[in-house]
Amino acid sequence: MSLVRAWGIPEFRRLLIGNGVNMLGTSIFIIGMGWTIAEVGGPKAYGLVFTAYFLGHLPLLLYGGMVVDRMPRRTVALISDLAQAILVTIAMLALMAGFDVIKTLLVITFLTGGAGAFSIPAIGALVPDLVEEEILPQANALRGVAMTAAWMLGPLIGGITVEQWGIEVCLFLDVLTFLFSGAVLWTISEVPIQREEEAESLREEVTEAWAFVKTQPWLFAGIIMAMIWHVGDSAIEIGIPFSIENKGLGAREFGLFGAFGAGGAMIGSVIEGMRPIPKESRGTVFYMFIGGIAWCMLMWAMPIPFWLILLFVLIEGTLGGTLGVIWRTTMSDSVDQHLRGRVNSLDAIGSLIFIPLAPVLGGWMIETTNVLTTYSIAVAIMVLTSTVGIIVPSFRRFERIEHHDFPLSDSLTQSE
Repeated sequence: MSLVRAWGIPEFRRLLIGNGVNMLGTSIFIIGMGWTIAEVGGPKAYGLVFTAYFLGHLPLLLYGGMVVDRMPRRTVALISDLAQAILVTIAMLALMAGFDVIKTLLVITFLTGGAGAFSIPAIGALVPDLVEEEILPQANALRGVAMTAAWMLGPLIGGITVEQWGIEVCLFLDVLTFLFSGAVLWTISEVPIQREEEAESLREEVTEAWAFVKTQPWLFAGIIMAMIWHVGDSAIEIGIPFSIENKGLGAREFGLFGAFGAGGAMIGSVIEGMRPIPKESRGTVFYMFIGGIAWCMLMWAMPIPFWLILLFVLIEGTLGGTLGVIWRTTMSDSVDQHLRGRVNSLDAIGSLIFIPLAPVLGGWMIETTNVLTTYSIAVAIMVLTSTVGIIVPSFRRFERIEHHDFPLSDSLTQSE
């Protein structure tokens, strides 16, 4: 079985474990931080903290992608982990010293968002460096399982921790996971970047990557449509704690909500790893599942029992886990090794460019109208983008297209 074969690669296995523990700490922090901010500051403050993260994250993504395509990816991720461990430690000490909770969390979220602009493209580009192309779908499925296991356990731990001991303990656990991840990355070999020549400036680096993106309709369209789709998704995410509060529930149910979504994503990742979607069908399945996710999200705001909401959360997670593996695999097997860091950064920037505004807008809409109205508008936007992806043939063709400026290498092949 290819899943077993991918797991059998020692350095890839260590990367999965280290990054999974890293994500565990991040999810503990997000749940603890999110519930604390929502209780203290309300919807606008809750939206503002997500804006702070992306204001720190997005401007550095291009630099992060450039660094990842010049330096060994393992080294970039290691330095980022250690930097975030130091930053979160400072925030924990500041809260223990009595500094303002909202301001402190806004600052640490902004700073760790900046550090994440280097680690996220580094890990994404490192996976295909460690794994052969023929088992990339299974490797990405295992990565999805590790990530979703973290996002399943993290919300449960974070919800209980913030309720019993406060946000400071959540930050302490986050620090420990960063240190563990850094220790694991230290044991992974440095993989040199294979480049024919060095570009002289950031502009040339980005220009080359953007020129490649424009030659691939599936990639260009995916970035643009994800840019629009995430506006609706961000507004929906802001409404989750307040939808739970409206039902008279608390932090534990907030954590349970996150755990069910992650559990569904794990199921989707495993299914896609065991039975990968063929290249010729990837795009169609991807956009159909995005539309399904939007309709599931609308159910979260409906006046139905909480257990039924959790069922829709589980379905949404399963669809999301599947399409996550599809996209990561396509990015891995259809982008040249020396371009992966920058292309991953452009993908992230395009997808997330409106998110600094969207959480604030979502918080304002929830306060001005209500959760259900906000969700209805957001889902309409999301369904529209997924429909465009299904209708246009070149958008749903998720595979590398030959271009004279970017010829296919021996390791990048199209489907039969």
